Parts: sequence; C-alpha cells; structure tokens
Amino acid sequence: MNRLKYIIEIILLSIIVLSCETEKVKKGSKKILFESKVKEMTDEEYPDNNDIESRCQDWKKYKHHQVAIERIDSTNFTILFHPSNQYSDTLRIENINLLEWIPTIPDYIKDEYLKSIGIINSEWNRQQVKFTEGEFYMSKLTEEGKKTTRVDLARNCLNSYLWEIITYAKEEGKQKAMYHGWFEFPRAFYEELFDEVNKGKLTFAEYKDYLVNYQDPASEVINFNELRKVDTSREVAFNNLNNEFYPLTGARKSKFKNIVYPNNPKSINDFLNDSTTFSTFLYPGYYSTSDPRPTTLSKLRTPQSVIVREITSNNSLKDKGIEIEVTFAHASDSTKLTRVVIGGLKLDQIPQLPIDDYNNGFKMPMGIGNHAFYETAKYAQNHSSKINPYYAFIIDAEGKWIDSHFFGVDGPLFHLDENDPNLLHYWLLSFERHAMVTHLTFNLK
Repeated sequence: MNRLKYIIEIILLSIIVLSCETEKVKKGSKKILFESKVKEMTDEEYPDNNDIESRCQDWKKYKHHQVAIERIDSTNFTILFHPSNQYSDTLRIENINLLEWIPTIPDYIKDEYLKSIGIINSEWNRQQVKFTEGEFYMSKLTEEGKKTTRVDLARNCLNSYLWEIITYAKEEGKQKAMYHGWFEFPRAFYEELFDEVNKGKLTFAEYKDYLVNYQDPASEVINFNELRKVDTSREVAFNNLNNEFYPLTGARKSKFKNIVYPNNPKSINDFLNDSTTFSTFLYPGYYSTSDPRPTTLSKLRTPQSVIVREITSNNSLKDKGIEIEVTFAHASDSTKLTRVVIGGLKLDQIPQLPIDDYNNGFKMPMGIGNHAFYETAKYAQNHSSKINPYYAFIIDAEGKWIDSHFFGVDGPLFHLDENDPNLLHYWLLSFERHAMVTHLTFNLK
C-alpha cells in the first residue's frame, strides 16, 4: 500500500515539476544550464521534521525557490540557489563533480544480478555531502551570507531525481539547520549523466522501473566470489548487548520521536519483533508518522555466530580488508536463519570511540561500492564508487538476497572500543536510521 501511494504521488507531482523545468544552452559556449523549482515545507506540512527541536532561530526567514545546475566541462559543475526574498543571498557551489552523486556500481562487478542489486541500492540510499566555509559562496554576504557556515547537498533515498539542500548557522556553539529545500534534479539531464557514468555497464532505461517506480528486485543467491577472495576465515566469540539501550545522541536523539512502535523502548530487544514500525519517508523527502513503515526485525532476535574473514577485493587495487558474517535466528522459529554479510572493510577507516560517541563511527548503507550516508565534499570527490571494495547484504539461509529496506535495516555502524583497539562494536541501524537494532562486540584479532 505504501509503495502504491508513493508511485501515485510521484506521478502527480512530477507533472507539476516537469512543467517548471527548463533547459538552456548558452550560445557560443559548451556550458549547459538546467533549472528547476525548489520546494519548501512549513511545520504544518512537515510536523514530523526531526530538526524542529534543534534548528536555528532564523529557520523561516530565508527563501530559495529556484535552482540552476550548470555543466562547465566533463567533471566540473556549478549549482546556484537563487534568493526569493530580501533577506536571502544566491548560494553558489562551484567546481564539484556531480558524477560522484550519480548512482553507479564498481567497475569490477560483472555478475548481472549483482549489477542490478548494486545499482538499485545505490539509488535507494541517501548520499548527503557537507560543504564548509570556502567550499561554497554567497553572492552578497549580507544577512544570510554572513550567517551560513555550512551547506549540505543530498541525493535522497526515495527514487531518481529527488535532491535536497540544507544550510546551517552556528548558534549556541553548535551547527544548527537554518534552511531546507527539496528539488528535482532535471530529469533528462539526470538520465544523461546516469548513462554517462554507467557507460558499458548498464543504462537508465533498463532500470527505470526499479529506480523510479520502486519495482521489487528478484531474490537470488549472492555470488560473493565476484566481490572478493577469502584469505582466512574464523569464527569468533561475541558479546550480545541487545538487552541494553543505546545512547540517545546525534541523529538517534533527534529521530527518536519518529519511532512509532515500540512506544517507550528500554532496550534494543524491544525492537526485535515484527510489530516495530517507524516513520515512513515520503515524496519528496520527509518523514511521516501517519503512515508507519513495517519491519521484519524479529529475524534479528537471536545472534548465533560471528565469522571474521580476511579478504582480498576483486577491485583494481586488490584492497586487503575484512568481511564479517553474523547469523541470526528468528524469534518465532530458531531453526530459521538470517545472515548479515558486510565486507570490503578497512580497519584504518574504523575509529576508536567511547560508547557515547558511537554516532561518529563508520556507518554505511547496504549495497555495493556505495558512498556513505554522510560525507565531506573532499572525501566524496576523492573516493569513487568505481573502485570501492565495500559491500553489505542481508541474505537468507540459502544465500538469497533480502531487501534490507523492507526488512527494516539501513546499514552497519562500527567503532573500536575506547579501551581496546581490537574490540569491535558492531551496530545495525534501523530503517531510516531512527534507532539501533543490533549491538554486539567481538575481537578482530
């Protein structure tokens, strides 16, 4: 029912957006300019906004109803958000390679099923990139320009074309959201860039039903040998901390109100049932508790085993890393198993942190070669999906792929223990990262 509702909304709203979208080619220049409308939402339209309690006092003051995207050359783009009241300035981000925002799969993936799962997960996962002072420009440096300390550009996790802009100001010693707008990346341009990035691998037309209309992929066996070679493998002892709660810090604090059920969770175990529901993420990219998203988290109820493998990636760099496979028994039937396999992990990317700072750990979406949920502009530009060794899947006992979004898991979060650099804290993030739904610890060496 949720999916049908999304499709109807997309069709109706797309008609409006397409009527506003224009394409201009400057005479005597190779520069190509595309324009699109920016949507803004009031608190009445978006009552479940998790920024309401923590945003800047100037939240409603600034307006930007038009975005222009200009291609300068093959990898050089400029984005401008035009002001639409006297308090606002033109916001300009220059010299960015938007191709790193376009969903793709690593070059070393040849298996057709892995290609399909990889590209679908890449589109269905959020990629939000942070630009700090010196990486964006305000035209007048008047009121808005002087206050803006950070700009985030996001390709959100709903379907193709849907993007967001968020700006921040420093207030009370913290970075607080000051403006949020939603826009559709011009469709023809997006599809052109998609085909360019994925040339020789796949086309937008082949996957449009998945990327735009949420068609469910088939459940087939994952060929892990396509991804890596196993060098060593060992089962390790683990500690199950699901009877404890997680620190309500960062996004888990602001998104706590978007947990629909359980009403007052006291431990992670309270989530590990099929009654757990979270706010749904609706077009064009906002949370709503009025149409709760179901899960099948009972399948994570009882962790049974942890296997740590040393691996060599099949990417061009032959990266060395680790793979972690955790097997869970279902709450209703302990003979039924679910496996979570996460690999291509580099230990130097996993920070050593105290529990209260776990939100700053290594967190990634499910899929193959993805960009992270949140990245800095410099990191996003310098770490291409094309050679990324990372992968993460939920599979059944037979090794068949399970759609993590409907399962209720967005991806892993890892950090090393503050007192023991060999002890890994293994967390799983719920749907839309509203909660933590697994916490284990085990030694990597």
